[in-house]
Amino acid sequence: MRLEKHAEFSESVAGSVTRELGAARVEGHAPRAQLAGDLENGFLTLDESSNGISITGTWNGEMVKESCGKKFMGTWKDTSDNAPPDTPDVPFTLEKLPGW
Repeated sequence: MRLEKHAEFSESVAGSVTRELGAARVEGHAPRAQLAGDLENGFLTLDESSNGISITGTWNGEMVKESCGKKFMGTWKDTSDNAPPDTPDVPFTLEKLPGW
């Protein structure tokens, strides 16, 4: 995942996520998806789009206390048209790389 300050909205972030889908390819998701969202008061909210048009996933996380803003934990949700209604949330951990 790569996030940067949003080019148009100074309080927002934008970027992309790249993942190996291999044989576990999930319908409605591309190996590379666009991200846009906000980082506010220690909460990260991102919308993911595999096609550049519709939201195919959401990321909701919270900064880990004592991490000095370098680590976030939360859940990813498949919101694609192909996602079953009972699709479970998938936990994630993001850690900032040096230099960001």
